[in-house]
Amino acid sequence: MREKFGLIIHWIGFSIGLVFSLGILWFLTGFATTPLLILLVTLTFAIPFGSCWLIRRVVTGYAGFFPWTKEDKK
Repeated sequence: MREKFGLIIHWIGFSIGLVFSLGILWFLTGFATTPLLILLVTLTFAIPFGSCWLIRRVVTGYAGFFPWTKEDKK
């Protein structure tokens, strides 16, 4: 149950990061220089995605950085 909840949190972070970064890309394309735009898009994706990954890591005890990775069974 915790694993599924953690996975939902992880995908929510991915979705929020994707929406925010695409919004920044769309709104600032004509105003910002390319290096600044790349930095802003990267940060606006990485902050929510990384935060939700950290929450998933705390909740489940294991979390691969990508949602489709599985824990190695020992």
